[in-house]
Parts: sequence; structure tokens; C-alpha cells
Amino acid sequence: MKIADLDYYATFGNTFLHKVPVKLKLFDIAIILISALFIKNIYTLGVIYAFLLLILMFSGIPRLKTFKISLYPLIFASLFLFSVNNLTLPTALNLIFKVLCISTSFAILILTTSYIQIFKAMSGFLPDIMVNILFNTYRSLFIINNTLDNLLTTVRLRGGVSIFRPVYSLKTIGNLVGFFVIKSIETSEKMYEGLKLRGYSDKVFCSRD
Repeated sequence: MKIADLDYYATFGNTFLHKVPVKLKLFDIAIILISALFIKNIYTLGVIYAFLLLILMFSGIPRLKTFKISLYPLIFASLFLFSVNNLTLPTALNLIFKVLCISTSFAILILTTSYIQIFKAMSGFLPDIMVNILFNTYRSLFIINNTLDNLLTTVRLRGGVSIFRPVYSLKTIGNLVGFFVIKSIETSEKMYEGLKLRGYSDKVFCSRD
């Protein structure tokens, strides 16, 4: 999903979640985050995730798109699970539920709350440098996501990756990862230079209503 779509749903949506005060949403997110990090019981984590899915189902926001967004972190969780020695099913489920609880809650938040309101509320209790880092990270993620989409499209147009050509496929994946890293660094530098030219001074200012 593009950042323009997120901004549209967050700004022009009219669900009951859009009407909840931003600070209350952030407080709820903090509770879910702390609970997911410290609770070790699989069944409790499963109940929390089921509750979040229930909220998503009756929230009025695009269910399938929100669900897809919440699944992205599982890619990194899977990489971590493959690196664990003597992995057991309870341990794997515990991590998966933790990731899904956190990602689903944040997906619901960004689709029901304008990012400007989120960072404005966060500036009330977080240091400026933290708000600044989170703001620029948020914007950069979607810019980098567009870069990755373009690279994947290029790979598909050139034949893609095939299990029947393992050497060629590994070479293609290696080139893709290397170019993606270089392109991401270049994009972040250009983004920072653009902000500097527009008067950016290491601080995000929010107008007060």
C-alpha cells in the first residue's frame, strides 16, 4: 500500500476509531506493546490478537489491506526463527503472536489516525529528537518501499527468479539486495538534502489547532 492511500484512509475516514482521541489510541498501543513484549503465555497472546482482529473486522477500514500490512513483519520474524537452534513450536508461536499483536495494532493506528496528529501527540511527551527520528523513519519506509517495488518489477521483466535456474536466481537475488541497499542509502541522502533546502532544521514543528 502506498503512503498516499494510508493518508487518505487516515484523514478522510469516518469510522468510530477515527473519532477516538489520538492520545488515547497511543496509550492503548503502549499497553498492547508492553503486554506483547512481556507476556509469555501463548493463549493470552492469542486472545489479544483475536481481539485486535475483531476490532479490525468491525472497524470500517479496509480489512484485507490492513491485514496484509500487519503480515509484513512476519518476513523478518521468519528469518529470525530460522536462525534459532532447537526451535520448538511453542517458542515459534509465541514470537509470531507477539509480532502480529504489535503489527496489527500499529496497522489499525496508522489507518485511522493522520500521521501529523500522531507525531503532534507524541511531541507532547517525547523529546524532539525522538519525534524527529520516528517521523523521518516513517516517511523513508514508504519511499524505500516504492524503490523495492520498482526493483522487483525490473526483475520480473527480465525473467524473474526460477527454481530451475538456481545459479542465475542466486546471482539475481544478490544483485537485487546489493542494489537495493545502495539505492536506499542514496534515497535517504537525497531526502535529507531536499529537507535541508526547504528549511529543515533538525526539528519537526506542528501547528496548534
